[in-house]
Amino acid sequence: MSIQINFAHGIRVEYRDHFYAEDELRESIWLVNMELCNGLPRREHIEAKQQIAEMEAALKALVTAEEAGR
Repeated sequence: MSIQINFAHGIRVEYRDHFYAEDELRESIWLVNMELCNGLPRREHIEAKQQIAEMEAALKALVTAEEAGR
């Protein structure tokens, strides 16, 4: 997964062909965690954990870019 930061309209990170602001990414992580808590079939559970790991990496890159810009 490659992470791209877009500065054109505020700081956003590209994840799966969409650009997310920090709050949107945090909400997405929360929603996937809720799905995990409610129970998923094994394959979907593994995919959800992978998705969370990818989103957390994107969030870390976004926060780092924001801190560097300050």
